[in-house]
Amino acid sequence: MTHRIHVSGIFSEAVRWRAPAAFCLLLMACCLSARAQESERGKAEAWGQLHVTVVDHDSGKPVAARCYLTDPTGQFWSPAGAINYVRLPERNFVTSGEFRIALPPRTYTLVVERGPEYNSVTREIAMSVGEAREETVELARWINMNARGWYSGDLHNHRDWQEVSSLLLANDLNLATTLTEWIWENAPNSRAPESHDGKPPAIQEVDATHAYSIFDTEIERLQDGPGAVDLVGLRAPVAFHGYLVYPPNTEFTAAAHRLGGYVDAEKITWRDGAALVALGQVDFAGLVHNHFNRHGVDTDTAGWGMIPKEKPEYDTPAGMALWTMETYYRLLNCGFKLPVSAGSASGVKPSPLGFDRVYAHLTGKFSYTDWFHTLKAGRSFATNGPMLFLTVNGREPGGLVVIPEGKPGKPSATTGKLQVHVEAGSSHELDRVEVVWKGRILKTFAPANDPTRASGEFEFDPDDTGWIAARAFEKIAPAIRFAETSPVYVQRGSSRGLVPEDAKYFVGLMDQGLKFYQNYPGFRSEADRQAMLEVFRRARGVYERLATARGATLTEPAPAKP
Repeated sequence: MTHRIHVSGIFSEAVRWRAPAAFCLLLMACCLSARAQESERGKAEAWGQLHVTVVDHDSGKPVAARCYLTDPTGQFWSPAGAINYVRLPERNFVTSGEFRIALPPRTYTLVVERGPEYNSVTREIAMSVGEAREETVELARWINMNARGWYSGDLHNHRDWQEVSSLLLANDLNLATTLTEWIWENAPNSRAPESHDGKPPAIQEVDATHAYSIFDTEIERLQDGPGAVDLVGLRAPVAFHGYLVYPPNTEFTAAAHRLGGYVDAEKITWRDGAALVALGQVDFAGLVHNHFNRHGVDTDTAGWGMIPKEKPEYDTPAGMALWTMETYYRLLNCGFKLPVSAGSASGVKPSPLGFDRVYAHLTGKFSYTDWFHTLKAGRSFATNGPMLFLTVNGREPGGLVVIPEGKPGKPSATTGKLQVHVEAGSSHELDRVEVVWKGRILKTFAPANDPTRASGEFEFDPDDTGWIAARAFEKIAPAIRFAETSPVYVQRGSSRGLVPEDAKYFVGLMDQGLKFYQNYPGFRSEADRQAMLEVFRRARGVYERLATARGATLTEPAPAKP
């Protein structure tokens, strides 16, 4: 057969989320039945041959891309030998620039995409009996981020590491971390690769602007567990020992740092997320995360062990983004410098690699190491659609604007007025762009003549130390597409600019964690219980001090010892 349906992917997804066995068997039977029916039709009909070439508009040369090919019944078709991805309702295959497939006579829908910097192309193809058909699909960029010095990465990737080089090119993604060492609850769900001659290189360089790593680690202990942490930028996996609630995640985050890696709080809303931030264990805060996929939004959070949602709107698809942002803003208001990050969990969720991605602005050529250094410095924005640019007095996200303090009894020679510029664009229609000061919306800009573009400029005179960030939202659709920048920090005089109410909020969250684990029956020893409680106690102490702190300058907390 020249087409194939990735039945094993559908079945493994059902097992992954613990669907009942009967459902899994029924799903498998339906998929196999569909394949058998297609085979029978193939015997009765004279199939045609479709040859598709995908070219880049600017160069005219064949280019790798992601493809969706379906018939009027919704059946997914794929060329023999292609890399398929099926996590319903997502069904795609990738091509290096061309593909050939035998198809029975009917009308097909072909969608070709190559990440958010390209306009998607949809084409109806009517195949006749025995037809040999040639199709050329031209993909055009609406923006070239690499040409501007911005390079994209996906920090949450569960795909087969041997396929990632092809997936990077097909999705126009510069970098990916591959979580081959994946702990689910109490045991490994997958293991990092090994070979008879030793492990392959930790960093795989595809070409001058594409690279990925293959020994990254996810410790995922949900529901009653502390949450999930992604340990990335690793040259060797982090070894796991313990069970659902022991040891605390600080043991693994500290191990990642000792190995020269980074800790991505892939959702900043996990039960222990704010505790890890308080103890200096988090490098990146996941805002555009895997609950936002290509087909919709997963609003279920309470059952997986995340912090409570305080407003009913946060349980809606559009509200999920606002809830994640508010949690992030509160952490910033406690004085922590946290860059944004993103990850799609392709391999588990119904999204291609790079659907949720973070861009870092490099000052020189691309390299895996420099990309992470730049991301850690906060020169970044996270997105699953819009491209978003912010400057404050010419400084980009991650930068610091200092407003001198006047002498006692005399006003400062500097008024403190800041020049804020923001602009956003997308291949889809934008709804709005907002500039945020310490969690409060300063300005909102809507598109003018072009519905896919929005920009604005204004002056702002802050009366305290704080931060400015920008966010952009596309028009409401099943797939919520938005972007968020890391902050530009503003230092006014010697004030820390802390917001006591937000520190008190996290004191409350730490109390909830303490109460939960104090009463939790699943610890194997009292020593294990006390180890988890100690993390929340220490973090509570940090937030309690922040709630009453006065003076001092805004600084980044030093990493705490595990």
